Amino acid sequence: MKKFMAIGHHGPVDPSEGTRAAKAALTWIPEQLANGFLDCLYSMKGGGRMIVANAESDEELRAKLNASPDVAREWHITELIDGLTVIRDYLGSSS
Repeated sequence: MKKFMAIGHHGPVDPSEGTRAAKAALTWIPEQLANGFLDCLYSMKGGGRMIVANAESDEELRAKLNASPDVAREWHITELIDGLTVIRDYLGSSS
């Protein structure tokens, strides 16, 4: 399982769509935190979202995010790697 950070923004949202998504999120987000898919989720001013999630691949993560009850948004996804592992690997390869 890989760890990813995803940042997404959306444009203007129809109020009824926003209400629907917000109500559904009250159930979906706690479920995803409990089952380990999400490590954390933060909303950003202006309609942004930042998550840290666990998935087998970028494609799997995108599919799960696109199937969520949230409003549509463009996601920018970056794979995260444990910092100490990266440093140890670097030191091991430079010796």
